[in-house]
This record gives sequence, C-alpha cells and structure tokens, in this order.
Amino acid sequence: MSSARPEVGDLVVAIETGTKWVCTDISGVNSRRPVWLLRPLYGAASTEQMRVERDDLVSYSVAARRGEWIQP
Repeated sequence: MSSARPEVGDLVVAIETGTKWVCTDISGVNSRRPVWLLRPLYGAASTEQMRVERDDLVSYSVAARRGEWIQP
C-alpha cells in the first residue's frame, strides 16, 4: 500500500477500519483544498459516497492504482 495521494480510479483502504473505497472524483485539484470523492467498493455504491479533504487523507492508503485491480 502507498501513502501517495489517490487518483481517480484508485482503490483506497481506510487505515483504521480496513474498508475499501474507490476514488471517483477529485474536486478542486488545482486549489489549496482539494476534496476526494470516494464510493464503497462493496454495497450501495450509487447511494453512499464520502468526501475526504486533504487533511483527512492521511487516514487512507492507496491499495492499487487504476488498472491494477478489478471490480468484484
């Protein structure tokens, strides 16, 4: 796992819970306060989303880059 910032399509893991998420969008990429939009790998992907600000991103680790993993 990597501590690098996730990019769209990356699989990330919440460090504390082990929950897997997919990065679907990054708002304000060129701003000082970008926000990552994550959806769960399993479950209600269409209804459950989470917004993660840059300061909170340390709680997530990149498990696999886009193209290195497949949707179950």
